[in-house]
Amino acid sequence: MKITKLVCGHCGTALSGLGQDKLFFCSNCGKGWVLDAGGLEPVQVQCRASSSSRLPLPFWMVSAAVHVLKRTVRNEFTSTIVRFGSRYEEDVLAAKKSETGGFSERRTFLFPAFPVDGLPGIGVVLSEKIRDLPGELGQEEPLPAICGGSVSKTDAAILARCIAVGQETEKADWLAEIEIVLSSVKSTLVILPCSVEVEKVNVAETGVSFFRRSVPDWDGIMDYHSSRT
Repeated sequence: MKITKLVCGHCGTALSGLGQDKLFFCSNCGKGWVLDAGGLEPVQVQCRASSSSRLPLPFWMVSAAVHVLKRTVRNEFTSTIVRFGSRYEEDVLAAKKSETGGFSERRTFLFPAFPVDGLPGIGVVLSEKIRDLPGELGQEEPLPAICGGSVSKTDAAILARCIAVGQETEKADWLAEIEIVLSSVKSTLVILPCSVEVEKVNVAETGVSFFRRSVPDWDGIMDYHSSRT
C-alpha cells in the first residue's frame, strides 16, 4: 500500500480536507493538487474567493473541443405508447427522423468538484454563467481554506461530456440520438465564493443554486468550514 503525504509540493504546508477528497488547495501559496495513483500532481487553479468569503467551494472548469459526430432529431413531436417507454426506438420512429451534419467547437464547462445529485444539469446552467463569475483574487489577498474536492480529474472529463450532451438536449429541436467525443481537454480547479440561504446553496454571482440536501456529504463540508472560522 502506497502512502502519500498530504503536503503542498510548492511550499510544504500541510493539506487538509475530507476523507474522500482527491483535490486539495493550499491556502498558504494557492497551488492546487490532485491525488491519483502516482501521488499528488499539480493542477491549475483559479481562486475567485477570499478568506472572508462565507463558503468557498471547489468547482471544475473544463475546456474541451466538442465533436458532435452524429445528431439525430425527430421531424415532429412523437408520443409512443407505454410499452416503448421513454427510450428512442429507431425502428418505430424510422420515418420520422433526420440527421444533421457533424460539427466541432470549443466549449467551457463549469460544475461542482464534489458530488451533487443532478450534477450534469447544474453544470449545463452554470456553464452559461461563466462570464458572471467574480474576478480572480489578487496576489496580496488572503486565501481561503476549502474542502469537498472529491471529483477526480478523470471523472471531471467524463462529466464534461455529460454536460455537453445536456446542452444538446436543451436545444429547440427534438433530439433523439447523439454521439459526442471530447478532445484536447484542459481542467482547472476554480474556488468560488458560495453562500447558504435556507435550503439552497448559491454559487458566486451566477444566480445559480442547488439544494444542500442534494450534496451527500454536506454536513462534513459545513463541519470543516465551521472548524476554521
